[in-house]
Formats: sequence, C-alpha cells, structure tokens
Amino acid sequence: MPTEPTETNQPEEKMTKEDVNSSKPENVAASAVVSNDSDILPQRNEASVNVLSNSARNDTNNSASNSPPHQLDEIQNTEDAVDAADAVDGVDADENELLRRMRADAVDNTMYSKKFILQTMMTLSQLPPQTPLETELEDELCKLWDMSVSKEVVDFLLLNDAIDVIITAIEASEDVRLYEILVGLLGNMCAQVECVEQLTSNPEWVELLLRLCTCMDTCMLLQLMRVYQYVMAHVVTGKEQLGIDWYICFAACDSSAKNLGFILQQCISEELLVAALKAINAVLASCAMVEEESSQTDLNLKPFAEVFLVQELVDGVNNAFMRLMRDDLAKQAEELGDATASAANVATTDEEDDEDESGVPKITCDIEIIQTYLNICTILVQLPEAQLSMASHTANIMCCLTRILIFLQQPTQLHPLGERQEEYLEDMAHICSCLKYCYDKEMFENLLSVWLTLRQHIEDYAEYDENDFEAFEDESRSQYEDNAFKLLRLLAHMLITVDHDVMVNDIAHLDAMKTELLRCALQEDVLLQRAHQRLNLIINDAAGQAK
Repeated sequence: MPTEPTETNQPEEKMTKEDVNSSKPENVAASAVVSNDSDILPQRNEASVNVLSNSARNDTNNSASNSPPHQLDEIQNTEDAVDAADAVDGVDADENELLRRMRADAVDNTMYSKKFILQTMMTLSQLPPQTPLETELEDELCKLWDMSVSKEVVDFLLLNDAIDVIITAIEASEDVRLYEILVGLLGNMCAQVECVEQLTSNPEWVELLLRLCTCMDTCMLLQLMRVYQYVMAHVVTGKEQLGIDWYICFAACDSSAKNLGFILQQCISEELLVAALKAINAVLASCAMVEEESSQTDLNLKPFAEVFLVQELVDGVNNAFMRLMRDDLAKQAEELGDATASAANVATTDEEDDEDESGVPKITCDIEIIQTYLNICTILVQLPEAQLSMASHTANIMCCLTRILIFLQQPTQLHPLGERQEEYLEDMAHICSCLKYCYDKEMFENLLSVWLTLRQHIEDYAEYDENDFEAFEDESRSQYEDNAFKLLRLLAHMLITVDHDVMVNDIAHLDAMKTELLRCALQEDVLLQRAHQRLNLIINDAAGQAK
C-alpha cells in the first residue's frame, strides 16, 4: 500500500499530498443529477503508457507500449475448422493436434491463452512483498491488461479469483508502476457488471481503492478515476445496491472526499483534471441518487453533506474548472513562465490564433467539461441543507459561471443556439436561484452581454424578408425568445437582491446603451416591473452622483 507522500522533491506530472483532517460540514440531503460522463470505453495499455512522465520508467514503458497484445486473431467455430482440416488430403496429424491444443487452451471462442493468463496471475501472486516490478513481469501484465478488453477474458479472470490476486499485490507493493498496471487492468474488468459486483462484495477491497487517492502518481490516478466511473455507470443503470455499498464505504472513509479534492487542487496534468472531474461527477450523481431514494427506508445512511460537502472538494472542483477554462494567452503565459513576456509576444505575432473578432482572448475547452462542472455544482448547491455551507463558496462559483458566459460570447457558440448551450443557460439559472441570486459584478456584466446577443438574433428574425428565409431555416425564433427571457429574468432577480449602493457604483462602469436596453426590456414585461423600478432608482442615483 502507498504511504503518505511528502511535499518535497516533486517530479513533473506528479502530485503532492498534505495531511488532511476530517471535518463535518452542514448537513444536506441530495437529489441526483445523473450525467452520461461515465460512459467511457475500455482503455488499452498503450494509452496509459504514453502519458507516463517519470523518466525512471522510460525503458520499461517503451517495451510495454510497443509490444503487441498476447493474442492471435480470433477464430470462430474452431471445432469446425479442425474437422475441415482433417478432411483435407495431406494434412499432417501434428497440425491437427496443434489445432486441438490451441482450441483447448483458448478462452471461449477467442484465441487468448488460458495458460498465459494463469501463469501471469500465478507469477503476480508469488511476487515477494516490496519487490520492484521486473521487466518480464511488467511486459506480461501489460499484455494481460490489453487482453482484458475482452469480456471472455474478464469472465475467465473472475472465475480464477483475479480480483483477490490484484488487490493483494497492490497491498504488498509500493511500486507505482505496478499500481498503474493493476488498477488499469481492474478498470477494464469493471466494464463488466459481474466484476463490479464481485469487487463490491468485499468492503476492504473498496476501501483500498479509496485509499489509493493518496498516491502521488498521475498515471495511476488516471486509471483509478476510470474505475470510479465504471462502477458508478453501473449504479445509474439500475444496480442501486452497488451504489449503497459504495456510499457506505465513502461514508466510512472520512477523508475520501477530501482526497478527491486534493487531487483537483494539486494536480498539474490537465488530462487528470478532466478525468477526476468526470469521476467526481459520476460519484456525486450516483451517491446523491442513492441517498435520496434511500431516505424513505430504514438504511439510515450518513447524510450526503457530511460525506461530500467538504471544503477541499468544493474548492478543488472550482479551481480545476478555472484552470481548464483558461484562455489561450493565460495558457501560453503559464507554459513560458512569464505572463508579461508571453502576452506581449502573442499580441505582436499572430493575434488571430488567440483572439476572436472582438479582441478577447479565446477560451478553448472541451465542452463536456462545462456540463460536467455544472452537474457537480448543481448537486452541491440545490439542497436546502447545503445553503449555509455553500455560502462561503459563492464567490468562486460565480467566477466559474462568469467564465462560461465569456466562453458563450465567442463566435459560433450562440449562433446557432444549440441544445447544449441551452442546457448551460438552464443550469446556470438554476444554480443562481439556489444561491439566492447573489449579485456579482462580472457575472452581471457578462450575463447582460449574452442576453443582448440573444436579443440581437431575435431582432434579426423580425427584419428578414421572404427571400432571406433560407438563412434562418435551421433556427427557431421562439428558442431565442425563451432563452433571452430566461436571462432577462435572472438579471431582474439580481437587480432586486443587490445592495442599492453597490449597484449605483457599478452601473457607472456599464455601457449606457446596454443599460438603457435592459431598462426598456424590464419595462415591457409586467412580471419584471419591480426590477424595472429598482433599476430606475439606481440609474437616477448614479446620474446624481455623476453630477
């Protein structure tokens, strides 16, 4: 098992570990937001080997990643092939015997070797404790890792108690490369629900996988996040008992949520940040669903907030998202280590590569990451019991939502307005409502800009004539109207809740034309009259101060 890491001598692409003390935040009950982010394909060994950053592993990694899997082409109906071979004149009896032996050694209808699998697992089980992983065994385990994408191989491994061998080997070793291979192998196996059921049947095995979050190795953590995702993917497809068992283990391990937050706070690998966010989303969604559905039973599960609503996890989610949503200039500045020099260099070279038409640095981000963050945030803020606990995180959440609004103002994001963008706006409105429409200057300004963009598209609809119909045939005017009103209502709520003096000071920095368009829009709708009156007072007081 891994020991507690230190914070000194950090290698590149590694994480540090700091001692974390357990804490008990405010209580919450949860209702789940289930994401599809857990739908991931089985990962082959090559993908894992290629992301290794520790130079001490290079020699062994190259041999493992470049070697072909220990397999032959799959042969269907092997027995028919043997019978056909017997009927051919001149076929040697030795060849027939070889085919029969291959058939007997094959795993079901594949041509993977039972003997190889059993020998590899036997060698692993006999590995002395604290023994470094040798090249030959590493190569064999990597081949088995590749083979584990086959359901037939997984079934054979489960039949021969492979999980017990894997867990025992991890517990007896401190070799992070061995951790990575074995956890990656287990991740592929967890694509099959039978493996997850067998794994979950032993709470000590689950506890070990939770403790592995304290390991510093980036590559191993990537594989561990895949294990979490696969397990939770089975939970949301109807295996609720699996979710209950894992929930109990998370609750029993006081530092489990803190360790997940620590990964997000300390990791320097964007690949791991993405994997960790998706895994956390899957864990929170599944556990929130389990807790809500079990609230009417006698299971007496530990409250969701006590298990997951911890500062380390919430801060980690917000910090990781802001890192992934950096604009191109910020990313280049970080790579060069000098923000001033980088910004000056980029501004004088190829601005079109890093800025949109408005001159704003471009944000490049996997769009699924935005939805993943919004899912996590929704789970954490929507429960009544969570309101007090989340108050201290409101400012960071608003910064993240502002980043999404800036992203949406880039070309092609709102024109046309797609289903995914509508989901972003819907989720942001819901999160803001849970946070009592807390006012934030940057959030308000960018929300106003997005609303004006939608409003402009609505006006474009009104101006086109019949000859221009084809330009709008793929768009829906009502779609823009519905979403524009949604944002207008959000702006109105913020105006009502904001401190008068604060808004009077901020209104002076807003574009006067934008402010007037907002005032007129609020006046047109009877439901927003209160916000209209409030904005009039703010504008008048701001004008008085200006004199």
